[in-house]
Amino acid sequence: MKKKLLLGVLSSALFLWLAARGIDWSQFGHALAQTRWLYLVPAIAFTMLGHFSRAVRWRYVMAPVKQCGIRPLWSATAIAFMVNNLLPARLGELVRAFVIGRSQNVSRSASFATIVYERVVDVFVLILLLWFCTVRISGPEWMARSAEVLVVFNVALFFLLWAMVRWRTRFRLLIQRVVRPFPVETQHRMHNAADAFVSGLGVVAKPSASLPIALLSVLVWGCAIAGVWFCLIAFRLQLPALASVLLIVLISLGSMIPSAPAFLGTLQYACVVGLGIYGIDRADALAFSAVYHATQFFPITLTGLYYAWSSHLHLRELTEGRLS
Repeated sequence: MKKKLLLGVLSSALFLWLAARGIDWSQFGHALAQTRWLYLVPAIAFTMLGHFSRAVRWRYVMAPVKQCGIRPLWSATAIAFMVNNLLPARLGELVRAFVIGRSQNVSRSASFATIVYERVVDVFVLILLLWFCTVRISGPEWMARSAEVLVVFNVALFFLLWAMVRWRTRFRLLIQRVVRPFPVETQHRMHNAADAFVSGLGVVAKPSASLPIALLSVLVWGCAIAGVWFCLIAFRLQLPALASVLLIVLISLGSMIPSAPAFLGTLQYACVVGLGIYGIDRADALAFSAVYHATQFFPITLTGLYYAWSSHLHLRELTEGRLS
């Protein structure tokens, strides 16, 4: 944990330096002063709608495991975002599995499997958006390279999950061989966790869920793009709608890099790079990133803290939760 925290802090410091080096701080302050704060209201509204849409989509992914109500799914989702914003090591998704498992009496391994599937879906959407940007924008060459890497990794991961469901009996036999060197009690625990994980992938074998999951994924990402667009309007940046798509793509790619909590540094650098493609001054871009980051941080963090408090969950309990 300490090594991950140190790596994240160093990474964030590096990207903050790259984003802020050589900027005119008086221009930075002027950009903040010129912000039309009223436009941040719809930016926050779309951001929260996007987060809530994730909880609705999760309901379809969770259905083969257990029919859960929206409230516990939304509560777990908000708590997970809060944890990612306040704690190191990107524990949010593990915490989400822990919280929903605790509240709905569901195996945490099965819950975590549904989250892995969700991430695969999100990366496929990200790939499509990244491809769209590379076709329409003359951006850095590494954007196209990133798309190639993501396609290979995500397709391989999807087929691995599909194979685990398709050949479940063979997968069980494989797990039995892998855990054989461990003590008997550990063997049972690892085998049960692996079996529960596969049961959480039931949506893979349920084609009828594909359409609502796809439509809700469009809503999730559409809301994220709309949130960026309203922040651009707030900063009087008259850019094409495609700029919002590009920024979401770059911010999402940056979120894959180890960083301090709340993606500090990587988000700022992504905004500076993205807006720089459109000729926006670095000081204006950094000011934009600060305000946009606030719209992403405070509303969902406060919401997550509320649900953690109302559920009698403490941060220590969340960080000590284990898949079982």
